Amino acid sequence: MSSEPRFRISFWIEWGPTAYLWPDNQAARDAFGYIGLEDKLPLSDHTRERGAALADWYQSSLNWDFPTLPGPWRQSECNEFREAARSFFMDLCYELGPDFEITYDQVEPDEDPDLDAYLRDPHNFRR
Repeated sequence: MSSEPRFRISFWIEWGPTAYLWPDNQAARDAFGYIGLEDKLPLSDHTRERGAALADWYQSSLNWDFPTLPGPWRQSECNEFREAARSFFMDLCYELGPDFEITYDQVEPDEDPDLDAYLRDPHNFRR
């Protein structure tokens, strides 16, 4: 019996869909597919709901009208999201147990340094 985890999964939230768990080895791909792992892994409903809420929250960090321009989050919200994402990740690792190796690959947002200039004059804003 091996002490190595059987399944390797990456945690990061994708823009658009509420996907946040991705297979990182062939065993995970064979067992759970390439997308929608959140519904296929042995997770509690509470964990799935927390993950979906976190993914929905992350979507609000992007300026969807103009994705290359500053997003709306101030640093305080970035910090709150980071804390929530890390807490969720730790709970996810605990819940999945030793058969799973989960890596934290979430991009942690920071307030865009140009946010104030953008908000002052969005129409004429240039980077």
